[in-house]
Amino acid sequence: MTPTFARPGTPAVPASAPAAPAVPAAPAPAGSTWASPPAVPPQPTARAATDATRFLCAAVQLDGALGNRVVDAVLKEPYRAVAFSPGVDLVCVLRYALAAQARQATARGVLTCVVLVLVLPLLLQAPPPVPLPVFVLLLLAAAWATVLTERLVTFYGVLRPRLSRHAFDPARAPHAQPAEEKLLGEVAAQDRQGNVSVFAGFDPFLGYGKLVSPWNFTVAVDRPDEHSDQVLPFTLAELNTEVTGVLRALGLPGVTVAERVFVNGADLAQGLDPALQRLLLPRPDGRPRTDLPPDTLDRLREDGAGRARPYLLTTVSGWSGELVVGTVTRFSLSAARDLLFVEGGTTVLPPLHRWYHQVDHLLDRPTWRQLLTLLGTSAAAVPGRLLAAPAEVLGRLAEGLAARRKQREQLRRIALGAFNYGAELSIREAAAEPGFHRYFQQVDSQMYTKVVERRVLDALTDFLTDHQVDVSELRERQNVIYNGGIFTSGNANVSFVNSPVAAGAGSRIMRLAGRAPGGGKKEDR
Repeated sequence: MTPTFARPGTPAVPASAPAAPAVPAAPAPAGSTWASPPAVPPQPTARAATDATRFLCAAVQLDGALGNRVVDAVLKEPYRAVAFSPGVDLVCVLRYALAAQARQATARGVLTCVVLVLVLPLLLQAPPPVPLPVFVLLLLAAAWATVLTERLVTFYGVLRPRLSRHAFDPARAPHAQPAEEKLLGEVAAQDRQGNVSVFAGFDPFLGYGKLVSPWNFTVAVDRPDEHSDQVLPFTLAELNTEVTGVLRALGLPGVTVAERVFVNGADLAQGLDPALQRLLLPRPDGRPRTDLPPDTLDRLREDGAGRARPYLLTTVSGWSGELVVGTVTRFSLSAARDLLFVEGGTTVLPPLHRWYHQVDHLLDRPTWRQLLTLLGTSAAAVPGRLLAAPAEVLGRLAEGLAARRKQREQLRRIALGAFNYGAELSIREAAAEPGFHRYFQQVDSQMYTKVVERRVLDALTDFLTDHQVDVSELRERQNVIYNGGIFTSGNANVSFVNSPVAAGAGSRIMRLAGRAPGGGKKEDR
């Protein structure tokens, strides 16, 4: 469906349904999935979190393929971890996705029945009870009414009354079936208590966006400053506490600071310390646990080369939750405790797709022009929907058999110690635009990054100064980091990859990159 956005003061006209099986369905009867749950006092939620969740709930109504993906990735993967994202109530999104699936299944069933009633008399060579042209027209009218009803229910039975800016309440999300409610409860518990992310692929920060500007350097911490004879010993826990306190005092809106462990799902079966493995995977045939006690975090922090690594994760949420910028930071001491390795980077969750914003451009009921548009687009969609419905119904039936085969194969791989328990999908990342909606969002993402990076490096410098460490070289590196660039001195270096802070023509990285050996100019790539 290509959304039509309203001019100021005018509601958008819903155009046509998405080309995929993203079909809003017929209205549900009383007591159906859409029945409101018992009255629960609304929980206070930040506006940023509410808007991000709200647009994702709209996304699974408008895009059936996306809704199917998130349900399959979370509720139909009993052995995999779940990817959470800042400001997103995943359980609420899943409830709306399940309800949309039920509604769409109803529409597919009705359309399949229409096809059967239309085709069977021809196959059996049995004359219909009324003249054939009238019979066909009646069935096409029934199909048209089904398609039209599901679209009206989607736009004016769900999006407008439940997901508009002033009506949305996560506590009023639709009920699921009892078996699904149990799974949703497990997901909610992990979201509330978790401090572990288990990922399946290369990128460890699934759910927080792509890592766009990684950097790292080493600092000699065994050299006292010019006023001292020796350095004062310190622990990584003390350094982490100092930096955490500074970041929490930033004062930026929507900032959160927490330590989070990232581990690849393939390492849960093999490669981890047995004690840690038992903590994260108490049952091989169950989901990984996503919460670790503080003493385990301390041990992982000291073991800088382990496969499960804790990062200090600072997220700043802006633009009503549509822009989330994260900064990951990790400190590691060498075995001789003479070198401190500092690693950092920025993750960005760009705004959600513009298409999902049409939820904020609907009236309580369609205008006559909008209704005529819906009538026309629904009629145009009938032939394709009638052809697709039987195949979709058969596909859903086949999915049940395929799911059982898939589960048997997963259990076999679990028994062999070859199963990857990591999450494979983040709905927040899947529903995001590839870029920013506005220039100011890009500027804000760079501002959040620079503010957090500066506070981290200033806190590190102050901490080492308090422990009588020579920070003269570190201060030089700070200037390079603030400008974005590459600095090499002796046996230590700072490197940046695709750093957004190095974009300016006058930045130090550009000046350094512009010099080639022999005074020549480096060619542009």
